[in-house]
Formats: sequence, structure tokens, C-alpha cells
Amino acid sequence: MKKWLTTALAATLLASVVTIVPTTAIPTTTVEAAGVQNTTIIVKAGEVYDGKGARFIAGSALGDGSQKEGQKPIFRVENGGTLKNVVLGYPAADGVHTYGNATLENIVWEDIGEDAMTIKESGTVTLKGGSATNGDDKMFQINAASTFKVSNFKGSKAGKFIRQLGGSTFKVNVTIDNCDISDMKEAIFRTDSSTSTVKMTNTRYHNVGTKFIGVKNITESGNTSY
Repeated sequence: MKKWLTTALAATLLASVVTIVPTTAIPTTTVEAAGVQNTTIIVKAGEVYDGKGARFIAGSALGDGSQKEGQKPIFRVENGGTLKNVVLGYPAADGVHTYGNATLENIVWEDIGEDAMTIKESGTVTLKGGSATNGDDKMFQINAASTFKVSNFKGSKAGKFIRQLGGSTFKVNVTIDNCDISDMKEAIFRTDSSTSTVKMTNTRYHNVGTKFIGVKNITESGNTSY
């Protein structure tokens, strides 16, 4: 009898504990496994995606990293999202797309692919740290009226460091600070818009063609040609 009462009491206590456990799961951010990606990884609005130095490669479903148009990005960063500490290997398809305000930190593009990063919708995009190399055309493509701030970045071996969408007249404000830019076939920044601006400071550059093409509003200080 005593044993039965003890068992019943234990069961009652267990049931009471279970009933007070919250049923709502705590939200978590799932970081996809590094390696070959056949679907675009979406960094949602307000989310911080920390790759912790992992290396990501585009699978055939995203693209082959050539100059063929229409390839998909490995990462899509939505308004207010942050992507940091990732390495994009070869092929990188169309790299990273941003939609609205976005922050990119310590991104390394081992091979630029079609483009390293494309601004798809208006916003302020800040790129801090990292590097990119080995592209046939532009490194960074801007397809909407935006502010693009890049600092502490090393870019080499491409057609252009930054290109505003050809033929567009919307305003883009570009800020380049404390960067190292080399071996551009054409320019550091090219635009067809008379209202777009560039401010470049404390930056080293070498073999960049014509520094700025089509830019009417230029501010420079502390830069060094080597």
C-alpha cells in the first residue's frame, strides 16, 4: 500500500511539473551546413547570420559563376539583415544579393563569379572587412538608388570595383574608406548618372584604369597610388 501511494504521489508531481512547462518554442536561427548550396540561403529581416568562417560554394542549380546573366545568389540579405564571417568559394554563382538596408562583415569572395554582390533594392548597404578577387566584369553591382559604404576591404583583379546599372540615372552615393584596390581593367567606380557621388579616403590603389568614369561628384583625401 505504501509503495502504491509513493508511486501515485510521484506521478502526480511529475504531471504537475509537465503542465507548467511553456508550450511555445524559443525561436532559433538555423545556420545551413557549409559546402555546396543548391538553394539560396535567405538572411531574413533583422537576422544576423554568422557563418563563423565557413566556406560556401554554389551548386549547379544556382549557377556556374560565369558571366552568364540570370544566375542566383548563394545569399539573399533582406532589409535589416546582417551577413558576416563567410567565405564564398568557386563557383559563387551571383554571390550576394541585398534588398534594402544590409550589413556585410568579413566576407571573402575567393572568386567573384558573375558579381560578388548586387544591390537589388534601395537602401544603405555597408560592407566592412573582407576581400574579393578574380572577376571578368564588375565586382559590386548597384541596381537601385542606394548608399554603398565599403571600408577595410581588399579588391583585386576585376573589370570594375563598383558599377551602377548601365544607362540608369538614379542617384547612388558611394563611400570608400581604408581599402586596397588593384588591377581593375576599367575603373574603381563607373556610372552613367550625373547625380551619383563618390567619396574615397585613406585608400591605396594600383593599376585601376581610369579611377572614376562618368562620376561628376568626386571627393578624395588621403589616398595613395602605388
